[in-house]
Amino acid sequence: MTATASPQTAEAASDRRQTVARRGWILAWLAFLPLVVFRAGVLSEGDTFWQIRIGRQIIAGHAIPASDAFSWTAHGKPYFQNSWGFDVLLAVADRLGGLPAVAVLCALITLAIVALALALARTLGASAAASAIAFFLALPLLTGWLSARPQLVDYTAVLGLALLLRQIESGRGRSGAAALAGLLAVAWINLHAAALLAVAIAGVSTILLAVTRRGSRWRYAAAATVAAAAGCLVNPYGLGVLHQAGQVQADSSGVITEWAPVNLGNPVQDLTLAAGVAALVVAWRRREATLTAALAVSIVGSAEAVRFLPFVVLLAMPVLATYVSDPPDPIRRYLTSRRVMFQRGGALGFVALVALAVPSLTHIGRPEPATYPVGLVADIPHSCRLFTTDLIGSYVILARPDVPVSLDTRNNLYGPAQLVAEERVLHGRGNVSRGLAGAGCVLVPRTYGLAQRLRNDPHWHVRAADTIAVLYLRRS
Repeated sequence: MTATASPQTAEAASDRRQTVARRGWILAWLAFLPLVVFRAGVLSEGDTFWQIRIGRQIIAGHAIPASDAFSWTAHGKPYFQNSWGFDVLLAVADRLGGLPAVAVLCALITLAIVALALALARTLGASAAASAIAFFLALPLLTGWLSARPQLVDYTAVLGLALLLRQIESGRGRSGAAALAGLLAVAWINLHAAALLAVAIAGVSTILLAVTRRGSRWRYAAAATVAAAAGCLVNPYGLGVLHQAGQVQADSSGVITEWAPVNLGNPVQDLTLAAGVAALVVAWRRREATLTAALAVSIVGSAEAVRFLPFVVLLAMPVLATYVSDPPDPIRRYLTSRRVMFQRGGALGFVALVALAVPSLTHIGRPEPATYPVGLVADIPHSCRLFTTDLIGSYVILARPDVPVSLDTRNNLYGPAQLVAEERVLHGRGNVSRGLAGAGCVLVPRTYGLAQRLRNDPHWHVRAADTIAVLYLRRS
């Protein structure tokens, strides 16, 4: 006789399987903790510093500043705050614990990004192991983009939107998901103006659901599109956010690297696009309208600006992890035969990440030492008009708000003409005397041409220097 399992035994076995599965996903998420700690060890993004300062302004004045107050080259010029909500979050964290707290806040957002990406992979049917492997392989393509800036909100929101649209696509909770898409857009647009991306993704999803004849689901996706569009208008600037989005691109194209079109001669960008196109094919063959739409929008956006590439990675990995979880027989046999190799390789990779992350625990939130001459910034005379680089200028805005700067990373404030002109002077080209007119101090890296030019200029003398940069003062 064959023994038949009792209902209680079968239920217990099912509970054990679910517990093991949950542990697998939790372990996959925790595996990325060393990377997050490593990234939090230093603050390298110039935007982070002036955003904290503007967040402090907003909190102190209970209003969003409408013009520049930190430079002497664009002082009083109207300026659109496209991440005012995120700036306030940074300022609150800074008030609670200084730059380490800012780094921790951004690390927590990064962990949320990983959690949402893994959740998306799980809804697609991927295994925890395949998802963890896929994301580990994608780390070189993604790590450089995970700096402390409002784009972290964009990555979080795109994954959240994809989960909501997939819920509509699956036919569960469609009305609620459409409404939540609108609320997501409201929060997103006030944290960072890139929320208009939600309208594009939801709109393309609607078209694909209609074309593939998925019943009435396209109507709910259309409702989500309308809700997202309406949500984007719930911001202090109203329709002005549309003009601002186009203005930022116009001011940045050809000047700022991340606004440049994708470079097919760059191996990292090529690999990112290849992964995105492969995932797009898999998503289309699986009739995944949401992921097909999101990947298509991100790939097309990358052709205009490389800042869309991280969206390609984050959306492609869940799809590719799903494919690897249930591959064709030849690939399955190969993966099974190399299981031990993959396990050992993954373990070595994790150990390497831990080894990189542990030293970062001693300096969480430290400004990048090779970029920001903290000691020299403290030595700048009070109220001295400073000519400097965009990165150093951004740090000066936070550390020395009494010192007006010539430049920082708010490229849409200064405009391409001024950025190019100051870049020439920084490299010691052209009429340096005319370029420095109005400046009383110069703080530039030692390797810059301007540092070499001023060394022998009788109108300037060295106030202080370190291994990174030199601080010059104009002689009276």
